[in-house]
Order: sequence, then structure tokens, then C-alpha cells
Amino acid sequence: MKKDGGTIENWQIHNLSTEQEIIDKVYPGKNAKSMVFTGTVVEDKAGRWESGFRMTSSLIVKIDRENGIIETMNTIYKVINEGNDNVSEGLSKLLGKDSPDLGDNVLDIFY
Repeated sequence: MKKDGGTIENWQIHNLSTEQEIIDKVYPGKNAKSMVFTGTVVEDKAGRWESGFRMTSSLIVKIDRENGIIETMNTIYKVINEGNDNVSEGLSKLLGKDSPDLGDNVLDIFY
């Protein structure tokens, strides 16, 4: 059973350039997508981060916007306040992108 990752706010999806065919070969039967998400921790029930810390997920398996749930390879998160917070806006400008979707660049960020 996957752990409860708690609540994440101001979250954004980041699409990676890795082809889906490669993801499927590396993680057969896992339904992993070539995307991750970032956000600000409200509460981490798994005890990895303190409130206010920024996080980056493992590969996303399922996004349920209606119920505010994102399932990743390792964890299930409750997500609130989708969108563009100041941190992502600043990173987008720094990297010369117009969108909070930092693509593969998100993998170079260490919080």
C-alpha cells in the first residue's frame, strides 16, 4: 500500500521529455506517466518534510483534480490550490520559460 503524503498546496505539473514507451519499459504495469509535480507542503503525514517546505514528487500515476488527489509511484497526496505560486513564477523566469511547467529542468532543482 502506498503511503499517505499529506497535503500539498500551490502545486504544478511538470511534463518530462522522456518518451512514454521508455517509462513503460522501466516501470512495466505501473501506469507511470512522464510527469512529476512540485508544491509547497502543508502537512506531511509520512514525516519527510516540515510545513512550508517545497517538494518534488516521483513519477505521477494518476491525477484526480475533481477530488484533489495525485497518486505517484510511491505516495498518494491531497492537493489544494493548483497553480502558479511566486516560487514557480521566479523559477520560470530564471529558466526563461513562460509557464510554471519547467519540464526536465524541474529535475535539476534541489529543495
